[in-house]
Amino acid sequence: MADTATLPTPELIDQARIDADLEKGFRELRLEHARLGRSIPVSRGGRVVMLSPAEVFASYGLDEHGNPPATSPPPSA
Repeated sequence: MADTATLPTPELIDQARIDADLEKGFRELRLEHARLGRSIPVSRGGRVVMLSPAEVFASYGLDEHGNPPATSPPPSA
């Protein structure tokens, strides 16, 4: 006889962790496409617009090449 699968109860489902993991995956996917020079489609105001790689990087606070912004050296004393 086949066993029936038991689904987790709602109190065992960590929705916040699921959402965080999905967002992390989408971030990695968007950045990978941008690194390859590909634009990505996004929805804005009910319309689909294409984000250039530079716009994707900027949305994550990165420079136009996907690197963290350069920090200025501390002032000389």
